[in-house]
Amino acid sequence: QMWRGAKIGAGAVFLLLALLGADAGVPLRRFTNKAAGYPVIMIPGDAGSQLLANLTGKPTTVHYTCSTKTADYFDLWLDLRSFAPILIDCWVDNMKLVFDNDTKTSDNMPGVDIKVPSFGTTDAIEWLDTSKASQGRYFYDIVEALVSWGYSRGKDVVGAPYDWRKAPNEHTFYYTQLKVLTEQMYRWNNNKKVVFVAHSMGNPTLKYFLDNIVDSDWKAKFVKSFVSVAAPWGGSMQVVKLFASGYNMNYYRILLPPSSLRGMQRSFTSSALLYPNKAAWNESVLLATTPKKNYTTANIQEYFTDIGYELGWEQYKVAGPPILGEFTAPDVETHCIYGHGVETPERFDWADGYFPDYPPTIINGDGDGTVNRRSAEVCLNWGTEAKKQAAAKNDGKSNGVKITAHGIEGPAAEHMAIMKHPAMFEVVRKVLYDEL
Repeated sequence: QMWRGAKIGAGAVFLLLALLGADAGVPLRRFTNKAAGYPVIMIPGDAGSQLLANLTGKPTTVHYTCSTKTADYFDLWLDLRSFAPILIDCWVDNMKLVFDNDTKTSDNMPGVDIKVPSFGTTDAIEWLDTSKASQGRYFYDIVEALVSWGYSRGKDVVGAPYDWRKAPNEHTFYYTQLKVLTEQMYRWNNNKKVVFVAHSMGNPTLKYFLDNIVDSDWKAKFVKSFVSVAAPWGGSMQVVKLFASGYNMNYYRILLPPSSLRGMQRSFTSSALLYPNKAAWNESVLLATTPKKNYTTANIQEYFTDIGYELGWEQYKVAGPPILGEFTAPDVETHCIYGHGVETPERFDWADGYFPDYPPTIINGDGDGTVNRRSAEVCLNWGTEAKKQAAAKNDGKSNGVKITAHGIEGPAAEHMAIMKHPAMFEVVRKVLYDEL
């Protein structure tokens, strides 16, 4: 019954977005320390938390093989044993969100209850597949590195997984949990401030928390540093293609047509959050072209209209860059780590008759394969900005004055591979032991 109701279809994991990228073969460099440094809370990215689902009585299904009801929760994301083409429609339908244009919020499909397991542990983020298949390996390597430095899972290194289908403005309860967890970690570890280590979309998700949920006094008391890894501060060009024609990780179209995933991908308000924005792309830079029109950050509403998904503009207005303050510097010590030197989609060109339903021609640029370099490097401007914040306070200091950036080049710095890169580990280690 669980198989029929929720297992993923053949390669239906567009959301990997390089999250489950190839093993880069980088050896783990370990350090020996007598004791743990600052306590750590890890924030995963897009598709970076396990999801469990329980079908409580779906009013309709998309196929006769799909279940309407299950006896208990089952693995919705991720189960790599379930690459069965026929059942992909069941999985897609269970994963979708329904956006309410009146309340500007989203909810699960009727009859589908979804929850995120293991908040406050690293269980649901070290491995996305409970069978621990290599493709689902995520925070495991960095957690293992911390353990080798003297840390203990559940004591001074924990995870804060969340429903990554939703944009930050919908994470009200999650942010309450995160605030409590941060305060607990502080007390459990002899009043040591907390270091946040976030990957990919976990960075804007955490930044919203720091900018909008907690105040300066709270941050000054509880937060030591924010270590940002592979952050899409200016969005990701992959999302332009995702909204138009869908994204299937370039699997053969006959096995996995992008159009079969498009409705689900569009429904996630987190997709709107990741649409390219003016922090990285000015209005003169082409994002996409057709024989009839060019698209930039100046005509985003026209883009959504022309692809036949006007609701996308409504999602963008509440879930996109406007809610994140145009990605100004966070008011905490921040260390920005990013990869480059990997071919990354920089522009999409649709031939006549192909837009929006069929794949475009891809023009590549620099980045980590998922996040464009120009987007990741938005944080390079934050050091100057932080000093301006300090001057504005007229007290000569600011929580955000210390901003560092660390670019890592080459295939081993790909969006997922960077999660086990020795250079990334070294930055994290130095932050945790006050060596940076």
